[in-house]
Amino acid sequence: MLTKMTNVFNQKLFALMLVMLFVVSCATNEAATEKTLEQKKAELYYGQGTSDLVSKKYSQALTNLLKAAEYDPNDSQIHNNLGMAYYFRDQPVLAEKELLKAIDLDKKNSDARVNLGTIYLETNRLVEARKQYLAVTNDLTFKNQFRNFYNLAILSLKEGDRKSTFEFLDRSIKEREDYCQAHFKLGELYMEEYRFKQALEAFQESSKGTCVNEPAPHYQQALALMNLSRFVEARIKLKLILDKFPKSKFVSLANVQFKKIAEEIRAQASNQNFQTELIKESKTIESPNF
Repeated sequence: MLTKMTNVFNQKLFALMLVMLFVVSCATNEAATEKTLEQKKAELYYGQGTSDLVSKKYSQALTNLLKAAEYDPNDSQIHNNLGMAYYFRDQPVLAEKELLKAIDLDKKNSDARVNLGTIYLETNRLVEARKQYLAVTNDLTFKNQFRNFYNLAILSLKEGDRKSTFEFLDRSIKEREDYCQAHFKLGELYMEEYRFKQALEAFQESSKGTCVNEPAPHYQQALALMNLSRFVEARIKLKLILDKFPKSKFVSLANVQFKKIAEEIRAQASNQNFQTELIKESKTIESPNF
């Protein structure tokens, strides 16, 4: 009997949605004014701190970004990244304080608003999270708007509003067609509704772009194919996981599904009245951390 694998992708929500940290200049008006010595020092510490942050060297990042803030306390980007350094050092209160400071210094700092909104989302402060995300939708120059719409989709799902969840995922994909996380989440939702053909198409799209080297979309395609009784294609997809991702956790999961396919085929061949249990995703807002 085919059964579902639950909670396969129990990953931390925040890591999925955190807006990318970009190394940008600390100076807000370089063309109009020459930077002071303090600003130049702040810029050096900010650059190194941001590099440490991206490299997950959070203690070093915190040290350097605190120095940057000491030399230039009125730079919004420094406080944004400092907030993230505090967050990853498990200091959410200090992280929130720095992100609020970043927004106070620059109301148009959409990176800080998305980061703050995501902290609120993770702690179920949904009204506050929505306020930050909706403010960012008005920033027509924000390059990561696709992430913001994805976050709004996750928030809507938490609130039990599936209609809005689908709408925000569609908007996310319209902003960036190859945003694989939005396609993956669509696939999960379709699986929950037994819409396996649509789920398969969504998971196929999720295996492109930046997720091309991730096993999760291929595994989910196999599950969708099994639910469509397309067992030959499912086996091909599962074999791809064994061949291409031999060290991933999906190898053991794929082997389990191989056995279930064999059971199904044997039952069909012997003309047994074989009752297939549909595979579907658990009702969760969590997805693999691509």
